[in-house]
Amino acid sequence: MGQFFFDVPETAQDFISRSLWKDAYISGIEGVPWQSRNEFDGSRLTITRGIESSGKLYLACPIEGVGYCTLNTCSLRPLQETHLLPLELARGSCYRARIQSDAWERAGLTLSSRFLDLLSEGTERFLEAAQRRGDPAVASEFAIEAISILEQANAELGDSYAVQSIAFRKQRETQIGTLLGAAVIPPSPTDSEHEPTYCSAFNSAAVRLSWADIETDSGRFDWDAAEASIRWCASKGLRVIGGPLLDFRERLMPHWLYLLEDDFESLLQSVCHFAERTVMKLRGSVQLWNCASGLNTPGPLKLDDEQVMRLAVGILQTVRRNDPNTPAIMMFDQPFGEYLAKDRDGISPLHFADAIARSGLGMAGLGLEIRINYASGATLPRSAIDFGQMIDRWGTLGMPLLVQLAIPGDRGPDEKAVYPLETLPATASELDLSSEQLRIASPLIRTLLAKHIVHGIVWDGWSDALPHVLSHSGLIDADNKPRPLLDYLTRVRRDFLA
Repeated sequence: MGQFFFDVPETAQDFISRSLWKDAYISGIEGVPWQSRNEFDGSRLTITRGIESSGKLYLACPIEGVGYCTLNTCSLRPLQETHLLPLELARGSCYRARIQSDAWERAGLTLSSRFLDLLSEGTERFLEAAQRRGDPAVASEFAIEAISILEQANAELGDSYAVQSIAFRKQRETQIGTLLGAAVIPPSPTDSEHEPTYCSAFNSAAVRLSWADIETDSGRFDWDAAEASIRWCASKGLRVIGGPLLDFRERLMPHWLYLLEDDFESLLQSVCHFAERTVMKLRGSVQLWNCASGLNTPGPLKLDDEQVMRLAVGILQTVRRNDPNTPAIMMFDQPFGEYLAKDRDGISPLHFADAIARSGLGMAGLGLEIRINYASGATLPRSAIDFGQMIDRWGTLGMPLLVQLAIPGDRGPDEKAVYPLETLPATASELDLSSEQLRIASPLIRTLLAKHIVHGIVWDGWSDALPHVLSHSGLIDADNKPRPLLDYLTRVRRDFLA
């Protein structure tokens, strides 16, 4: 058994206690989290794993000027001696900033003067912290200062990379061909006063084909709302992403399906039957099928790895058999794999995707589902650099990517959310939530536009004033007023996309 011990001096206790230490994890060189047990008594963080090997600690912390961001240490060994947690996190931030900037500069990136100033100042603070290692309290103060400065430097570096990469793409492509859309629950946005705004911001729409809404009772189907939404999209010249046909999350599957929990063959038959009927009904009006979402994460039904794979293969085969001319993709939730730190039997998202991609079933691409700043079932907040590196790892599978993003623009109860999730607590430097949504989302969207492998970007939520899936994720708020992110996406569409 491998244990990592991290000392947290009094000067750093507030910083760590406000972190998401319960979600912290250790991963090896492959980046896959290992299941662990986390304990924090106020002065020491202990991470216990079933194996004894080196790894990096990943911990999301509230950082001044940045908000929540996942930090990581350099590779550490599980020793009986303790590591000084703030110092090791600062070392990781310094390493990432210096190594990544050096690699990108060698590749032709022009580093901004602001980045260079922040890097110099942050490195100086880190060296001061390292030199005062004998006085943990003082070292931690310098280390926390270093983290704040270096993470601002990383944010600046990531933005420089995205902006210059997009400019390079624009030199070769007059209009970037990336799909940009929002996920809508039928019949929205056909019943919204913001229809013209939607068409200005997006060139596509992800129309949710919720099994729970279409087949409310076993064998009784109602596609009227979905057909109305798809007809509206066609009338506006929007390309339609249909699905997911199966969303493997609580409240997003038919209530009657739980009767089949102990009868997998009947479950598989029901899933494929719904997919077949829906594809036959809507084929010709959908330009991309989203077959399933969330099968790699623990869902409402307890399934083993073999059963999950059979579900994925079964639904993909059904879609391809009934509509062989329309591309089909599969969505993978939490692509960093954070859930593996808590689920011993979880499936690595990248390995699961690789297995399906190699199955020869004709899958056209991979979808990545990313929810940020939610307290559960979400991707930990990441810098644009870490986000881009994750995209590059998935790009090694050699298949086009569609990325679906969601970030809340408000807090509190959300009565119209089908799948309500609690948001992360506020940080000291946080702006109003609508502005925070824009601040967090814009560098991630720019990073995606910079990647040739990304063929589509979907915002998971059009309007909070209409029924929607996730709490407060809409580009229109509950009072039917546009959030700042909608104007940003409209400008992205106008300036860059076909």
